[in-house]
Amino acid sequence: MRRVLPALVVALIGVALCIAAAPETSGPGRQPSLKQIFARLDADGDGSLTEAEYVGRSRFGAEQARKIFHASDADGDGKVTEAEYIDNRIVTDKAKEVFFWIDADDDQVMTRQEVAARIDRVFKEMDADADGRVTIPEFMGSRWRWQVRIDWKKQDQPAPGEKRQEAKPE
Repeated sequence: MRRVLPALVVALIGVALCIAAAPETSGPGRQPSLKQIFARLDADGDGSLTEAEYVGRSRFGAEQARKIFHASDADGDGKVTEAEYIDNRIVTDKAKEVFFWIDADDDQVMTRQEVAARIDRVFKEMDADADGRVTIPEFMGSRWRWQVRIDWKKQDQPAPGEKRQEAKPE
């Protein structure tokens, strides 16, 4: 079971991230605020962030800010462009939403039981004909049903038209 759990977590997160990739949930409405955050971080206004700019203006401690900076620098050129910053924020913000969706008791820790419960829920949702198997058409169809039905934090509320809370500036 210990070897199965990591695979199940990866599978669940993979499914959730595939669902999250839909344009309606990836945050086009958030981009202006992320652009504003980027502009605040870009001390010299040159359109890219250096490590010094990011570390000096981030709300995180220096060590954490450096890790985030390097994770955001997708092309490894030592600078973070606005596009790299926004892409990284969308992905990490969505990953956090998935984590908190799995963390049913809001204690900021995922347990084996919480992961198993979410896996069961995801599987039942995908298995449209309830035959205990998920075909490719069922999987692809479930992606759209989940987009409509899942509010990552409150599992029984619909996602469309939800008000997203703005993330704090990094």
